[in-house]
Amino acid sequence: MANNTKIFLVLNSGSSSEKFSLYEGEDEVCSLYFEGIEEDGKKKFICTVTKADGTEEPVNKKWDSLDTAFVEAKAIFEKEGYINEAHPLDGILVRAVAAGKYFTENHIVDDKTFEELEKAKVTFPLHIPGTIRGLKNAAKAFPGIPIITMSDSEALTRPSRKDTDYALPKEIIEEYDFGRWGAHGSSYGYVIGRIKELGILEKKMIICHLGSGCSMTAFEDGEPAYTSMGETPLEGLMCSTRTGTIDATIGALLAEKYGVKRSIEIMMKESGLLAVGGSNDMREIIANAEEGDEGAAKAYDMFIEDVAGMIGEFAAKMGGLDAIVFTATIGERSIAVRSAIMSHLEFMGFKLKPEASLDKSAGYTNVAEEDSKPVYVIQTNEAAYMIKKASELIDEQQNDLEE
Repeated sequence: MANNTKIFLVLNSGSSSEKFSLYEGEDEVCSLYFEGIEEDGKKKFICTVTKADGTEEPVNKKWDSLDTAFVEAKAIFEKEGYINEAHPLDGILVRAVAAGKYFTENHIVDDKTFEELEKAKVTFPLHIPGTIRGLKNAAKAFPGIPIITMSDSEALTRPSRKDTDYALPKEIIEEYDFGRWGAHGSSYGYVIGRIKELGILEKKMIICHLGSGCSMTAFEDGEPAYTSMGETPLEGLMCSTRTGTIDATIGALLAEKYGVKRSIEIMMKESGLLAVGGSNDMREIIANAEEGDEGAAKAYDMFIEDVAGMIGEFAAKMGGLDAIVFTATIGERSIAVRSAIMSHLEFMGFKLKPEASLDKSAGYTNVAEEDSKPVYVIQTNEAAYMIKKASELIDEQQNDLEE
């Protein structure tokens, strides 16, 4: 990665939380997590500091508003010596959901960014308000520092994609700027880059990003061809709290009864593994299933068959499959999940080694038997990809100013 000496602050703005992760190059040196709690019937906010060695320390202070988190974060970083006049911030990065063509690219924030965010509230009523709040508070707390919206679909929206369109009337698509932009782009961008660096690129590959959110992307000759998520992260695979693809009529009926925002909240935050199996944690789902919990067992089977089925779908669309990659928390760590998925795909020439796991020191492992097509487990690093792209954008702007 280029420009490893740059210092970036990566923001993750939730509806009632704020996370600040400070990076020097690709190394996270400190993070701050502000979250809401109830105290005497009132909402307060507390902060936890996490150092580079993983040690956590609560800040002995409480706040009435999340908006103050930015000023407090700046003060903490300066007090600890992470940023100062000699080591100023080079940029603040904010992940942007794939809400329309504008957000398929990374942008240094300006008035146009806020105009596009306002439009995006229609399809992302849960995500966009937190993003807007984060951007405005960051600009106030860190004046003069470039703020960049990092597209969650930039690595996926290439001319090679074959599945970006919906079968809707043209005027509706144009009015709402609908498209199957996809998500987890920073993960896919990083992993496909690692695949090329390692010299293990195959003609037809599928990368499975399995974590709290789950998606899948098929690559042909190293370029994205098909991806599972669509206009929003609800489309595609069943996730920890998301439905995955369901009959669109269900969403319409929920909206009629509960309103649009509440229906999206149900499908986005109260469904998936949580709804079927009683937990949004795959480790708990597996443990409970082994103890005879029928709901957990059903959730596990639904998840495994969903992933295996989509691998088969993408393989059919590509006319074959040469390698499979697993990444993200579940994909990297769960031998049980990988084994269960791949047990459905032995007919395609894939067979796993028993109990094979990720070599963390190398960041990747081929967990397939010698007579099998390769099945790789590759450690993802979304922040590294975002930092690389942000550095390129800032350098490009600086070069333009110097010309």
